[in-house]
Amino acid sequence: MKYLKLLLSFWVISPAFAQVQEVTLPWASSASMTADGIETTDTILPPFVDDFSRSSGVPNPTLWSDARVWINDAMPLYQNSVGVATFDGCNEFGKPYLAGSTNSDTLADVLTSNYLNLQGMSNVWLSFQYQRAGLGEAPSSTDSLVVQLYSPTDGQWTYVWGAKGTGSADAFRTAMIPIQGVNYLQKGFRFRIAAYGARGGAFDIWNVDYVQLDKDRNAADSIITEPAFARVHPLIIGNKSYTSWPWWLDMSNSLANRPSSLTFTYRRMGTVPSGGWSLNLGQYRWFENGTLVQQLTAVPVITNTQHDQDQTFDVAVPGAALGTLTGSTVVETKIWFDGSAAGLRSNDTVRGRLELDNYLALDDGTAERAYGIENVIGSRVAQKFITGGLGNSDSLKGVAFNFITFEDDNNAFKIAVWAPADSGDAPGQLLYISDSTYEGTRGWNIGDVIPYSLDSAVDIGAYSAVWIGYVDMSTQSTVYVGLDRHRALPNNMPRYYGDGFNWYPSLETGSLIMRPYFRYNPANMKLPIYRDDREFRFYPNPATTQLNVQSYGEGDMIVRIVGMDGRVLIEQCSTPRTTVDISTIAAGAYIMEIIQGDQFWRTKWMKHRW
Repeated sequence: MKYLKLLLSFWVISPAFAQVQEVTLPWASSASMTADGIETTDTILPPFVDDFSRSSGVPNPTLWSDARVWINDAMPLYQNSVGVATFDGCNEFGKPYLAGSTNSDTLADVLTSNYLNLQGMSNVWLSFQYQRAGLGEAPSSTDSLVVQLYSPTDGQWTYVWGAKGTGSADAFRTAMIPIQGVNYLQKGFRFRIAAYGARGGAFDIWNVDYVQLDKDRNAADSIITEPAFARVHPLIIGNKSYTSWPWWLDMSNSLANRPSSLTFTYRRMGTVPSGGWSLNLGQYRWFENGTLVQQLTAVPVITNTQHDQDQTFDVAVPGAALGTLTGSTVVETKIWFDGSAAGLRSNDTVRGRLELDNYLALDDGTAERAYGIENVIGSRVAQKFITGGLGNSDSLKGVAFNFITFEDDNNAFKIAVWAPADSGDAPGQLLYISDSTYEGTRGWNIGDVIPYSLDSAVDIGAYSAVWIGYVDMSTQSTVYVGLDRHRALPNNMPRYYGDGFNWYPSLETGSLIMRPYFRYNPANMKLPIYRDDREFRFYPNPATTQLNVQSYGEGDMIVRIVGMDGRVLIEQCSTPRTTVDISTIAAGAYIMEIIQGDQFWRTKWMKHRW
């Protein structure tokens, strides 16, 4: 599959005689979930309204019968409110519908409404906003976005509207579609929005927002009148570089990054009411590890007539926030506004989250692209990390990656650490390269960041900065790491890539989801011996050469070791107490499945090489 992928962009950075290439591929971060179906008899009545401001990543199952599109804020440009539905060539699990396919005349993502009851209604119109590309790959002139209507009378889907790609991104536009004819104005009517394009990946992007279907409308009834947050909650960081840092660093440390305030973007949309729109802006609650630190619900009423444009307001971070921490800390915030005629309630609230554990991060946690180095075996990628604020006991224990895997990938890599060069910006002397060769696997959910522990801890206390990265050991495929396009690298922490002989500065915008961690291994690599209500037990976790599995039930059991890409790597039929040889599989994260009689059990575990 690797050689069939369409590369959206690449640079040849090396001299003319070299072939090493830095590339990024389109990537969908769809949530690994499915929506519940609605029976034909469970029809819903208009108004049908969805602005996709639910934060679950999948369409609202009370409105939609499928979950193939991705509900997100990563792909749109200048949307009116938080959340859009992104259409591409990947299914709900983020995998291509047809690996390697770049044909633009095939049906890709589809978003299908549940059954509606339009019986006895008139002047029914369907409207929505749509955008070509956004931050994704632009659909070409052979790609299209279409609307089809379903008649419960004859059971047929009929094309009624379409828009073609242009090869470039554009602003959101509005589609207005009348629903006419007795064959549609019935109980059991449905509509669907569908994209025709390449089914081989996250190509030919369309973003859709504000879907509305209701009676008593007309062709001019396209104005949305409500206030809404126009952007997601900003990252809970200040003006320094890191989006997460070790919890034991106090706020005077050069690596810690608590903000003094956070800026939120909202819009007042539609016709300006007489005297302006009065809103109570800036209400919030701030929690740390589930405990309320501070809240503010009494705020000034803000009235203005500036409509259909981005506006901002600031919220001060509580003075007691992120004080003396005693362990890993999760910050959760809720920011909202209210007022007269506030419209949809789901888009007047945004939520934020900050995790402080034992790692450094430069990314926001969402990959819009897949980054890799092609055309050379043994390529390497190195990211500079400022580490001068860490203490003598803060040795490097491992690195966590968000790997992007495709159908035929069998990725192998080593973790490496380089000292700064004596001169220039490139990496210098190699300080460490792992004896272990790891398998780069995707997590159970696409956005998972999987930790890989070093063979031995690396003392970096002598350096104010180090280069941390990986060496691609794959021979038939390429290691791809998630690339966060929204977070540009700071000037003092560049990224380089190389072929083993030369280093080249990366020209790709964005931060790799690659997080070094210190002092200790993550908690999910130190799970205790596990026993649950279904009477299964396995140990150790993490394991090195073998796993001990025990069932307290009767009869033989089947034990499977499954890769994060779904491949069954080991399967054996055993007695209720057995040992599984795992010496032949690479270090990394895996799934164990146990079947005994009518019981089925699944859990994550880690293979580790000490």
